[in-house]
Amino acid sequence: MDCILLHGWGVTNKVWQEFATKLNGFDNILTPCLYDISKKSKNQGFRSVTSALSKIIKKDSVIVAWSIGGLIALRLMPLTTKIKAIIFIASTPCFINKEKWPNVIHKNKLDELKNRFSENTKGTLNHFSGLVATGDAFSSKINKHIRQSLAKETQKEILSCWLREMEVDDQRNQFMKMKIPSNIILGQNDVLIKSKIKNQMEALNTNTHCVIVENCGHAPFISKPTETNNLVHQFLNERI
Repeated sequence: MDCILLHGWGVTNKVWQEFATKLNGFDNILTPCLYDISKKSKNQGFRSVTSALSKIIKKDSVIVAWSIGGLIALRLMPLTTKIKAIIFIASTPCFINKEKWPNVIHKNKLDELKNRFSENTKGTLNHFSGLVATGDAFSSKINKHIRQSLAKETQKEILSCWLREMEVDDQRNQFMKMKIPSNIILGQNDVLIKSKIKNQMEALNTNTHCVIVENCGHAPFISKPTETNNLVHQFLNERI
């Protein structure tokens, strides 16, 4: 069985380097760069990206999806029968606060980020790395790690497109209908996907289970890679 790691917005697949070395028990560990896939697709939206990504999945696979990588993972499910489980890290099927769906991102905050990004791409990416690190006991370490993995300014068009997609992409219905085993790992102090969303997620799909990693922000797999890895394998041992 393969393991496929899907990165989030603003960073490249380099963000997985340390965590990937801790994973074991898989035939292959794949860390595709979603921007490269996007460049080769018909357009830069999630639909084309997931269509192209589905062709990369050659054998039964476990998806580990961080942040908006979770939206791509959910879109992948109808395109292939080879996904046997999904582990979401600091992710949600809907990233914008809506009625009866709090604890994610306010639309006005996303609008601010989009405007800021269009005017100062590099500065906004650095600002984003700070948001990822906020609330973490090792915030300086996380910030440094994220900055080393940041996307390049040449990827601005794709990143802008994904911000727009994130605003409107609502995969709650797909998440609710999901039958394969799934697990959600949240950071206790995440300022982007608040850990209070645990109850919402478990109510939406009663077959899923949320775990909160203490003293972490938006990137528990960087802050506490060993603990996150143990949670991944514990889930797989119990459910796969």
